[in-house]
Amino acid sequence: REAFHGRRLRLVSSQVGAVAPRQRARWSRPARLALALGLLADPRYDALVAEEIALSDAPARLPARLAAPETLAARLRYR
Repeated sequence: REAFHGRRLRLVSSQVGAVAPRQRARWSRPARLALALGLLADPRYDALVAEEIALSDAPARLPARLAAPETLAARLRYR
């Protein structure tokens, strides 16, 4: 917690799905998607993805991968 505050880290989230009606005029779905994809384009996030796993292999490989303490995410390959 000290490192979070001391280094002035930020948490940024984007709701790409449905949002409250009063927010729709300001944040259209394409605008939310563009923001989310723009944030994810930062190469620093690549360090959070442990590996890419084929969707067909996910039932066997994903539980162990996600149980590893150093793993924050795994990328699933659909094709």
